[in-house]
Amino acid sequence: MSNPYLVQVNKKETNPLLVSFRVFAEENDVPIITYEGLQFLVHVIQLRGIKNVLEIGTAIGYSSIAMVLKTGVNVTTIERKDEMVKLAKENFTKAGVEEKITLIHQDALEVDETTLGEFDLIFIDAAKSQSIKFFEKYETLLTDKGVIVTDNLLFHDLFNQEVRDRNLRQLLRKIDTFNKYVVEKEGYNTYIYTLGDGMSLSIKE
Repeated sequence: MSNPYLVQVNKKETNPLLVSFRVFAEENDVPIITYEGLQFLVHVIQLRGIKNVLEIGTAIGYSSIAMVLKTGVNVTTIERKDEMVKLAKENFTKAGVEEKITLIHQDALEVDETTLGEFDLIFIDAAKSQSIKFFEKYETLLTDKGVIVTDNLLFHDLFNQEVRDRNLRQLLRKIDTFNKYVVEKEGYNTYIYTLGDGMSLSIKE
């Protein structure tokens, strides 16, 4: 049986504003979702009729803006870094999406999640070493048949290379631990895709 979540990837962004945000991110070494990953995310939103999204990790606001522009969803996004919050707010204004996006300036592990409401999709794209904590903290906010998408599971394909840096090796071990955790987690059907930097799709049973 074919996988409905497989998506034909067009590797070129056509929206000039989104292109400018991606160029800025690349020039300033700000990690954002790959374009292939974004297309997958948009595909999931459209396929499942997602209306409300919770994003863990805003950065410059690229993925939040892209989701709104491409699908019309409402996004609540959490970011702890002051400079990223400032840039994201500026970018929301440039894109004219301020009314569709709620930005919470706080560490995602310290947010009172009980005040946020329910979400059809949770997108985890923050500190990779904390992915399990993010998953467990926010999964209670999922609607019935909601989904959780996690980015950077392959971490720039470094799993296939010899890594000498000790801290990076530790991070890769934590990512590998999350991969095993999410695949084995009860209550979800989880798929891992190699597109972009690797993404998981966990569908609530």
